Amino acid sequence: MPTPYPVPHRFRWYALAGLGLLGLGTAALRPAAGGPDEVVRRLVQGVQLYYAAARPEKAYLHLDQDGYAAGETVWYGAYLVDGEQHRPDSLSQVLHVELVSAQRRVVLRQALHLAGGRAPGALALPDTLAPGTYQLRAYTDWMRNAGPDYFYQRRLHVWPAASPAAEGPGAPDARADERATAAAARTEARRLGAPPDVQFFPEGGSLVAGLESTIAFKAVDYAGRGLEVTGQVLDAQDQPVATFRSAHLGMGTFQLTPQPGQRYRAVVAPPEGKPLVVPLPAARASGYALRVTPEPNAYRVSIRQRGAPGGQVLLLGQVRGAIGYLGQGTVAGQDEFMVRIPRAKFAAGIVHFTVFDGAGVPQAERLAFAPEAAPLRVALAPDRPAYGPREAVRLRVAVTDAAGQPVGATHLSVAVADAAGAPTAAETIATSLLLTSDLVGYVEDPGYYFENPTAATAGALDALLLTQGWRRFAWQDVLAGQAPPRPFGAAQSLGLRGQVLTPGGKPVPNARLVLLRGQPRRLVLPATTDDQGRFLFNGLGGCADTARFTLQARTARGGANVVLRLDAGPPVAAGALPPLPRLPTPAEAGALRGAQAQVAADRRFRRDTAKTILLGNVSVRGRKAVVMDSRRIYNPLNATVLRLDDPAFMAVSNLTLFQVLQGRIPGVNVTGAEPNMVVQIRGPSSIQGSNRPLFVLDGLPVDQDVLSFFPARDVETIEVLKGAEAAIYGTRGAGGVIAVYTRRGAPSYQPSMELAPGILAVYSNGYACPRQFYQPRYDRPQPAAAPADPRRRTLYWNPDVRTNAAGEAELTFYTADAAGRFQLVAQGVSVGGQPVLGRGALQVAPRP
Repeated sequence: MPTPYPVPHRFRWYALAGLGLLGLGTAALRPAAGGPDEVVRRLVQGVQLYYAAARPEKAYLHLDQDGYAAGETVWYGAYLVDGEQHRPDSLSQVLHVELVSAQRRVVLRQALHLAGGRAPGALALPDTLAPGTYQLRAYTDWMRNAGPDYFYQRRLHVWPAASPAAEGPGAPDARADERATAAAARTEARRLGAPPDVQFFPEGGSLVAGLESTIAFKAVDYAGRGLEVTGQVLDAQDQPVATFRSAHLGMGTFQLTPQPGQRYRAVVAPPEGKPLVVPLPAARASGYALRVTPEPNAYRVSIRQRGAPGGQVLLLGQVRGAIGYLGQGTVAGQDEFMVRIPRAKFAAGIVHFTVFDGAGVPQAERLAFAPEAAPLRVALAPDRPAYGPREAVRLRVAVTDAAGQPVGATHLSVAVADAAGAPTAAETIATSLLLTSDLVGYVEDPGYYFENPTAATAGALDALLLTQGWRRFAWQDVLAGQAPPRPFGAAQSLGLRGQVLTPGGKPVPNARLVLLRGQPRRLVLPATTDDQGRFLFNGLGGCADTARFTLQARTARGGANVVLRLDAGPPVAAGALPPLPRLPTPAEAGALRGAQAQVAADRRFRRDTAKTILLGNVSVRGRKAVVMDSRRIYNPLNATVLRLDDPAFMAVSNLTLFQVLQGRIPGVNVTGAEPNMVVQIRGPSSIQGSNRPLFVLDGLPVDQDVLSFFPARDVETIEVLKGAEAAIYGTRGAGGVIAVYTRRGAPSYQPSMELAPGILAVYSNGYACPRQFYQPRYDRPQPAAAPADPRRRTLYWNPDVRTNAAGEAELTFYTADAAGRFQLVAQGVSVGGQPVLGRGALQVAPRP
């Protein structure tokens, strides 16, 4: 039991188990009287019932690198845990991963099938992806109930595929790079000309006249990056009453005792530009003040009031719905009530302190942080301190608890990547689960608060929590017994979601729908809309399966005059993303050069899970050099190519792919009309007697149905292979091959196209297929002419490492030709919900 400070008023601490409140009921408690015990029951049960209904989820992506060049692959391990205890394997089994541009457009999208809350992922960045800062986000359908603020989100730097000095086929246009860089610099200059955003936050929520308060402040630029500022606070008579200076990333605190009837303003001096004047929040004539002072092993909490009736107050402290402290006391007159609460009462994470008056009405609140009391330890031990090129590395991974006991059955992902330019304040699974996932908005350099725990970092973390509010729920909803809205269910499979509306935009309840898919597996699914006209089809799509469906909707009476609106996904946050930063250090510049060299190597080497294929350089005399595209397995010079980015085809935006193809390539016959077009390539038939071609979309064989109604505006080229040129596809290509390549960085399909009133052609992507990271073996002598090992950035990536009963795992991989220092990083989560993080290093010597 916590011991109150020696003040004349008694503070009562409730043993929650003694009140019988640890079990969850099915309805909110309705006390017959308004006594303190009934208020306590209502508060505790309200929190428990709310979390039981909300069942929040959290996602995290462990990336092999922190920045990439266009053309590289983002290798990642996806984690999904429950939002209360952080245990893996939550409600949902489908995780959506998206890359969002600075223009707030989703440029890449994947869906992962989770098993035990885990899934490996690989996001191939197009080599034509515009350089800049992107937002990488991950979410489940269930997380959409809480809103995009609680999605997993991080900023991702994407650098140009090659430096302007690069030479050879496929090198970017140096002048185009210069123009893009200059345009970004001009945009940055205009944005930097805008005044910073400076806000002030009284501790506890409000200023009360006559009560000294801690006021926190935060100064950021247009993209949410901290700005170091200084300033002073003036009263209405222009007399200075306080001064302040930011301590870290534009944040800091100062003390102020507001006087009755006074108004205050701050004069803030930013790093550049003119000072700006910001009014402070007005002081209330009456109310409560809450002060929380973190100590090494406890929180010292102070409650005061002025002008309020006074009397009994309740102090509640909870972490993600788990109540660690609930006490009752009396605050009256000029008295200050203080209590010291041990940190051990709270789970690791953000502690939410709230003061309620005797009627159970919230009066003040404050966030604090509880670190892990006994964090897990991860040892990464290579068998040698240094290695030469192409030598075997045996890496021992050991997970133990704080007492040194092994922790088995822990899932980890392990990356061995170039240490040059690695950020020192990067996010980790610990910073995500314990801090940023419970805060709204962008948190800059979250690793700073965890990497080196000192008094300075603890103070900076406290300032962050004073300025960046926590809003998992609103107390008025909890106290009223109101369950959180849940329009989205926990998806167990891929689905198709939407709404049936009248032409005037009103929902059509009880509308009848039929979802139809033809070959290869005929599928007919019926459904009926709910009272809001919403519908959901589940169980669609497989691995890398792009399927075409026909969706028909009719009113309950059979009317066809309806509008089908498919779910467009969650909105993209309106916040600005900054341009790429300048490279301030030689190490970071070296990392970029390594990334660009990796992309150049990938252009020469096509890697899959089994072998390396060397592609020769392709050029044609008198024609522009042909850029090799990893989506092709053939030489494009052997194909008849129809380019849809030529000026002659700029007016085809309303045509489908087959309509554009009709009559434009000799030997290709396109007859009939949508949706029953027949495409044939003249020539000898296959051994089955068919002269129907093989259709390929971005390197993946698909059925013709997938390309029906495919919009021409999303297509870069249509390439036709005949006879011997098509033999690379085996017997499947005996009737010829029609290969379609979408514009890089654009969606690979049109989500839907209206065929008739109430009928849509729908294109749906399946799950992203697991990809194997390229890991060659050098346990046998290599020929003298063996190709170079292209691994320069990420030497090893394994998203599925599991410790045995002894808490250990052993990994084996080979170094490449690149020399230097490599950083070892292991991240994961234990079965008990504790974040797991370990680091190490290994050195690779250059070839003698």
